[in-house]
Amino acid sequence: MNIWSPHQAPMKPPSGKVSKKSATKVAHSPLAPHERELAEYFVQMASILGIQRSIAEIYALLYLSAKPIDFDTIQGRLMMSKGSVSQGLRFLRSQGMILSAKLAGSRREHWRPTPSLAVSLVNLLRSQFLPSLEKSKPLLQAVLQASRSSGVSSEVIERITRLQQWNSRALELSELLLPPPKAD
Repeated sequence: MNIWSPHQAPMKPPSGKVSKKSATKVAHSPLAPHERELAEYFVQMASILGIQRSIAEIYALLYLSAKPIDFDTIQGRLMMSKGSVSQGLRFLRSQGMILSAKLAGSRREHWRPTPSLAVSLVNLLRSQFLPSLEKSKPLLQAVLQASRSSGVSSEVIERITRLQQWNSRALELSELLLPPPKAD
C-alpha cells in the first residue's frame, strides 16, 4: 500500500478522538456593514492621535456589542493576528477604555467598553496629546533662544514665538477641556 496515495482516508489521532482544541474552532461571522462603518469612523478618529488602526477596530467591535466579547471572537471577527489583538486590548485597557468581564460558565476573559465614551476619550487625549504639548514647551523655548543667538531673521523668530504661544494656549485650553480623572 502506498502511504502517499491521495485517495487514502485522512489519519485519525491515535486515540480515535478529535482534540478539544480542533473541535472548539468556531467560524466567526464577518463584520456587518454598520460595524464596518463604525470601525472606519473610529479608525479615522484614532489616526488623528496616531493610534493604530487595529486598536480602533477592536474598540469599535466592543462598542457595538451588546455583550462582552472574548479574545478569540475579536480575533476571528476582525481577522487579526493574536499579537495585534493582544497589543490592542493591552493598549485599550491601559487607557481605561475597556474593562474585563467574567461571564457565568466561561473561563475565558471577555471585554467590554467602559460605560462612558466621554471619560474614555478624555483619558485617551490626556495620555496621548497632553504629554506632547508639555514636552514641546522647553523644546520650543530652546529653539527660540538658539535662533535669537544665531542671528536668524526676525520673521523666523516671530514664527517660532507664535508657535510657542500657540503651544502654551493649547496647554491651558486642554487643562480646562480635559480635566484630570476624579479620585474614587
